[in-house]
Amino acid sequence: MAVKQEKVKKITKINPVKPQVMMQLQPQKRVCAYCRVSTDSREQHNSYTAQTDYYERMISKRSDWQFVGIYADEARSGMKLQRRDDFLRMMRDCEMGKIDLIITKSVTRFARNTVDSIEAIRKLKLLGIAVYFEKENINTLSESSEMLLTILSSLAQGEAESTSTNNKWSIIKRFKKGTFIIGIPAIGYTNNEDGELTIDGQEVDIVRYIFKQYLNGKGSYAIARELNEMGIPTIRDAEEWSEGVVRDILQNPIYTGDLLLQKTYTTEVVPFKHKRNKGELPQYFISNNHEPIISREEAEAVKEIYEYRRKQMKTDGTKSQNRYAYSSKIICGECGNVFRRQKIYIGKPYEKVQWCCIQHIRDKDKCSMIAIRETIIQDAFTLMWNKLSSNYTEILYPLLESLKRLRTDEQQEKEIQECNEKIMELSKQSHILSGVVAKGYLDSAIFIEKQTALQVELDAMRRKRKALLDNSGYEIEIFNTEQLIKVFESHPRIQDTYSEDLFLQSVDQIIIKEGKTVTFRLKNKLELSESYGKGECDDAKAHTHGIPNERWENGI
Repeated sequence: MAVKQEKVKKITKINPVKPQVMMQLQPQKRVCAYCRVSTDSREQHNSYTAQTDYYERMISKRSDWQFVGIYADEARSGMKLQRRDDFLRMMRDCEMGKIDLIITKSVTRFARNTVDSIEAIRKLKLLGIAVYFEKENINTLSESSEMLLTILSSLAQGEAESTSTNNKWSIIKRFKKGTFIIGIPAIGYTNNEDGELTIDGQEVDIVRYIFKQYLNGKGSYAIARELNEMGIPTIRDAEEWSEGVVRDILQNPIYTGDLLLQKTYTTEVVPFKHKRNKGELPQYFISNNHEPIISREEAEAVKEIYEYRRKQMKTDGTKSQNRYAYSSKIICGECGNVFRRQKIYIGKPYEKVQWCCIQHIRDKDKCSMIAIRETIIQDAFTLMWNKLSSNYTEILYPLLESLKRLRTDEQQEKEIQECNEKIMELSKQSHILSGVVAKGYLDSAIFIEKQTALQVELDAMRRKRKALLDNSGYEIEIFNTEQLIKVFESHPRIQDTYSEDLFLQSVDQIIIKEGKTVTFRLKNKLELSESYGKGECDDAKAHTHGIPNERWENGI
């Protein structure tokens, strides 16, 4: 019986190529440090300064490391990445290929949110960038790092959530007992030595003035304007009085001596969000808690007036800038302020809507720009759209080509061209290498090693080219011009009537200029102007001033 001869397997170890190639492309590791302190107390500030000094000295001592900077967020919570400006800047620099290694003190300094932490680390790993946590002695490029980091990040997040839960429990307990001390009392009140609310002699007159004026027929916007004109100090260091602040004061039960607790709340889990309590959680109402500033009869009268005006104006309590297509989009060509929506002849068959510069409403001597009817803007847009729609191929296509030519300077263009040539050369080498191995002229192990080295160089060149293109300018204008062309291609017909959908897709801002000119600044920054006649705005001018306060849109 023949004995089956066992084949001898040949095993060749292929050493890692990427570190070797990267060392050739970049002899020194480009290293940065990330620091964070979560409060702005004096002790934490000292910690912040100590961290930055420590890492700068540590990185600079290493001959194989190149110090590329410190990214530090002071007085920032680790719960949300959106508010950590330097962290986001560091991530952008990593994407642009400026960093090879990030050093940070611990997992909790990097992020307390498990999802954000792991997501950021995975993104960096794909770019070949390591994060080294000193306290835990973890390098994210090691095989076991993700499991350890997931556990540690979860513990850090759990600790934050536990602390938050304990704080909430303590606050709720004080709510129930009526012993909760308001840290920042409403205007008109202050805390005495025992934490009880007492009337503030300097601010009480402001509160009484607001209620008196409202009961006399003035709207919240008009009252806010008067407070600004009189130079009354604002609350909480705000720039000026606003109708929203006045409205909140008028609706706050604190001024009748009552206290409503848990009007807002913070969500239970990371990321913590602060929300207005609309019935999600119980509220605690304490009657006769402190000395009132106004009577209950006055508060009830204010409530009745508010409800009546709300029904008349058909408002739903949402912010005006989110309700109308033109909100925050119409800019005054004289003073640069935004326009505000107004209604005139309310309740009449000829009721009209117009928009007027906020500065002109406050003081016509500081801005002479008169109001403009909404129908005029709509007609001007329709006219502009139809003109451009008939000629967009002659206007937008040449503009797109010009933007593409202008987006780089000579040096950038040269570097981009060099990157393109290098990418083509490396791709060609990769293709030749594949042909050689296919014919059996090259050992598979050697092929894998050389192919990996080529791929690493290719990736590095592509990242460099992307960074150059991202910094070359006009990218947003080019993208928006391309999008505008698509909009016109999908709506080739002349528009008989105004289309709000087309307006929102194409226009970024409206500029009202002298000489009765409406200028539409499109999404790609192209500006097109239309004129409107004198007679169309005379009536609007007559009603810009002297409108009864209760007739102002949102003046409730």
